[in-house]
Amino acid sequence: MRTRLPKPLTLVIVALLVAVCRGSLPYQGMLAADLYALAVTSFDEGAYKEAQLALDQLFILFPSYERAPEAQLLLAETHFRQEQFVTAEAEYGYFPVRYPDHPSAADAGMGRCRSAAALSPSIQRDQEPTEEAFVLCSNVAADYPGTAAAAVTETIAEQMRVKVAEKAYSIASYYFRRHFYESSITYYETIENDYADTSWAPKALLGIMKAYEQIGYQDLVEETRQKILDSYPTSEEARDLADDPAPQAATPGGAEL
Repeated sequence: MRTRLPKPLTLVIVALLVAVCRGSLPYQGMLAADLYALAVTSFDEGAYKEAQLALDQLFILFPSYERAPEAQLLLAETHFRQEQFVTAEAEYGYFPVRYPDHPSAADAGMGRCRSAAALSPSIQRDQEPTEEAFVLCSNVAADYPGTAAAAVTETIAEQMRVKVAEKAYSIASYYFRRHFYESSITYYETIENDYADTSWAPKALLGIMKAYEQIGYQDLVEETRQKILDSYPTSEEARDLADDPAPQAATPGGAEL
């Protein structure tokens, strides 16, 4: 049975073989420490591709190099700096598998979180990658409490969470503008229930109130209005409602968000 090499490693070996055939083996004669030093210098100078190639060579020729953990983190970061976020996330993810007890495991988790967050798409697109980044970053924060990495990943996780709430709000508003008020209420209520501590919650409640106005549920309009004033008294939505204490019933189909 043939043993297949991982595709990235296969490509590197093929490139080296081509170089041998041409009579110019890259980094020929360099020791492990030399390759690592070259990678660090190249990285510091912003030559991330050169750093990556030197590190690839290092892992092929000297897999047991004593500074392999640092080299692994540097390799992951070279991919991140080149905006190769899928590869960067994978390289950071290998670190705790290969070096489970290493003190830099938290930094690797933070790098993986950053890479996943960088894959979060624009708000117009499906936000599944954003949700995945939220879960990943939350797990890193929970795994390394009290560390600098935990503080960073908690912040990123919250940014991803708020972005998911924003997406739900955009969907709700889409339905509202097309007069599908019941559907809009469903999405607005998701924000109210699941993201009550974000700035999108009072906006969602205001959307619910306006949808009730269009449907003609005046009693629910007043109930929702009071909820905004009570639950989010410092929000822009509450301030606007306070300036308009006696809203009139709306004409069905006439409002926009």
